[in-house]
Amino acid sequence: MKFLADQCVWGKTIKLLREEGHKVITLKELGAEKAPDEEVLKLAFELDAVLVTNDTGFGNVLTYPPSTHKGVILLRLTKRTEAYVHKVLRFFVGKVTQEELKGALVVIGPRGYRIRRTGVREE
Repeated sequence: MKFLADQCVWGKTIKLLREEGHKVITLKELGAEKAPDEEVLKLAFELDAVLVTNDTGFGNVLTYPPSTHKGVILLRLTKRTEAYVHKVLRFFVGKVTQEELKGALVVIGPRGYRIRRTGVREE
């Protein structure tokens, strides 16, 4: 799977995804670490990549409707929940395809994950 890692994504998360065999491009590698959120989502779309972020702003489906992007994985990560969230992330990306993530907002946190598509919430 191909991911664009937002500037706020932890290095441990990027390393985990790469070790699992995924292609991860960072905003820093693109020289775009200061890009505004709209530009970040546009870059992910142009790269045909799923955006991975810790920025809760991307969880606003009114501002960023799921039907307008290639997929967003929002990590609700703290030092206390890091190991569990990474375990859920590893499980989740191992069971879905990139095609299945198109138009989806996936929130992964201490209670597992949930998937939202425009107007629909899935568990």
